Amino acid sequence: MLKNYQRQPLTLFITVFLIIVSLGSCLPAAETELAGFTEERIDAIKEAIEPVLKGQPVTDIPEEDRQLLFLAEMLYSDSFELFLRHGEYLADVKRDYTQAIPRLKRAYELKPKELKILEKLAECHQALKQEASEVSCWETLRELLENDESDSDPEKRDLRERVMVNLDRMARENAMMMRAGRRFIIYTPVDSAYAYVTHELLDDRLEEIYLQVTGDLACVPAFRTSILVLDPVRFEEVSPTSWAGGFASGGKSMTLPADSFPRTEPDTRLPARKLVTHEFTHNIIFIMGGGRCPTWLNEGLAVFSEKKDDGFTEFKPYVPAPHEIMDIEELEKEFQAIRKLGKESLERVHKAYQLAGLYARFLIQNGTMAAPRQIINSLKSGMEMEKALHTVTGLSVRQFENDFKAWTAELASN
Repeated sequence: MLKNYQRQPLTLFITVFLIIVSLGSCLPAAETELAGFTEERIDAIKEAIEPVLKGQPVTDIPEEDRQLLFLAEMLYSDSFELFLRHGEYLADVKRDYTQAIPRLKRAYELKPKELKILEKLAECHQALKQEASEVSCWETLRELLENDESDSDPEKRDLRERVMVNLDRMARENAMMMRAGRRFIIYTPVDSAYAYVTHELLDDRLEEIYLQVTGDLACVPAFRTSILVLDPVRFEEVSPTSWAGGFASGGKSMTLPADSFPRTEPDTRLPARKLVTHEFTHNIIFIMGGGRCPTWLNEGLAVFSEKKDDGFTEFKPYVPAPHEIMDIEELEKEFQAIRKLGKESLERVHKAYQLAGLYARFLIQNGTMAAPRQIINSLKSGMEMEKALHTVTGLSVRQFENDFKAWTAELASN
């Protein structure tokens, strides 16, 4: 439950990391309808705008014919060149960014590999001071370019540089510092009280987390994940719950409070590594499962990952009393319920997370890390959870729950 942050400049900037901004086009109606036009008139329109259909700039046709482009969009709704050239003309010549944006979006829909369209869209949103949409374009460009391994293309290299320059500019405009690390893009507050945090999130420290999570889940993201570190007040404004220590947004980013990072010596391990590991696990699970992983398994694997710390047998798990053990359906509902609770209910929150972590540990102990990986992959393909669990473990949900309860009882007796 994100709070309303329309009036906060910084939160407008970070909105793109919290939600996926659609690039879908929504073209306004043409200024005149084609209904009632004779065939001869339609042929005349086609002839007048033909150079644009062939990829020539709009300025190559007489000025009196340029208004016909709005009508031509109804005739050639799948013409990439028409929407691209018309959008460029409206943006660069007429400075009509509001009209240019839907046409550029349509061109991008028709040819999503034409990345320069996203750059032009970002420039339009910048001119209109639409920060969230602008940063969405730059972030989408960054992800697509990082997923493209063709470093030999000088145009793409130049575009990469422009993307990072603009992301850095937007960060500075919002009192943030940006550092492009090896595996992560890190945003930290400029505020002197928390400026040191950027030196806590060193590449070597984050590499340990990256290798553990991507190795366990056998999934390497195609682009660098963003880490947004916010001062405590800003963090509370955007946190989905009052008790969250951090939160992940899809496969793109994680948002963490700055006061989770105490000052330390650079040659030590990151004290907040458990928090970063937990949220990065969510990022990777989202990529693996396309957002279809149920909360109990998602949170359970994140708890397991943070406690594993390269040797899960080293920690003694929390074992609930028999009457506290919820079945999977109950636990899933419990996660929905606790989102509405305040900090006074932390004990109940902790119990839900610990139980989920125990379920994940039981699954892994009996099927190795391959078991949750196979389940998540099955879920992404559209399989229901009950069938995926049975396919991987050979157990129904009820059998899995019964075996889990017997296992916890054995743990409690040891």
